[in-house]
Amino acid sequence: MEDTNASSQQSTDGASSSNTRAENNANPNPNAGRNSQDLIKYITDDKISAVLWLTRLLTIVFSFLFIVPLFGYDPNTLFQKAMMSSAATSALKLHQRISNVPFQFSRDYFARLIVEDSFHYLLYSFIFLSISPVTIVLMPVTAFALLHLSAYSKNILNLAFGAEGGAPLRKLFNIVLSRDKEIMRFVAMNEIIIMPTLIIMIFMGRAGIFLPFVYYRFICMRYQSRRNPYNRIMFYELRTLVDYYSSQPTCPGFVRNLSQSLINFVQRFAPPQTA
Repeated sequence: MEDTNASSQQSTDGASSSNTRAENNANPNPNAGRNSQDLIKYITDDKISAVLWLTRLLTIVFSFLFIVPLFGYDPNTLFQKAMMSSAATSALKLHQRISNVPFQFSRDYFARLIVEDSFHYLLYSFIFLSISPVTIVLMPVTAFALLHLSAYSKNILNLAFGAEGGAPLRKLFNIVLSRDKEIMRFVAMNEIIIMPTLIIMIFMGRAGIFLPFVYYRFICMRYQSRRNPYNRIMFYELRTLVDYYSSQPTCPGFVRNLSQSLINFVQRFAPPQTA
């Protein structure tokens, strides 16, 4: 009788053990359900940031397909889509920044809009939406998109897989985020270089004569940005570099004179810095 009871107990324990193994195999991560709930809550609590992640991803994808023509897509269409997704990103970000300010058809309200970096790049996207595709124009919007997308994606990885999950992607995002200053300097340098590029495009018949004047307003806004000083930094560093090489004894006189004339010309149109 005791042997029969023992056998029954062993059978019960074996079945229970099998059921436990089956449950563990079906759900190898006990926290998966909670992680999914946290991730869904994180996205739904701030839907605009989730949409921003998508528009930034589209900017990167369209820019990549434009720069690397491996799939035979129309470059004009890709360029326009990249600029449109950038415009959508800037518009949503601008809405985020001023959502607590009630709309007023007044000078003060529009002055509040103009100082926002997202407004600057909304204008930037509209400026280049209908011109001939130029690779350098995509560099600032793509770099910004990559930087902000990496930050949001890292948060998603932390919620979905924990602090150690998704190692390859996490490493990639950490590399991007650790070089944020270099990326911002790269963006500012491209903002500056685009101006002479537009002048060259006019002589090539690829841009309207008024485009540099409109872009000049964008450069002024970037120079006066309260949140991003890198445009001012790069202008200063470029001036220092030109001054240094033009002052060398080996520098030809006409190059020195041309360099000083260029510096004076740029300084004449430099906007005043805001406090």
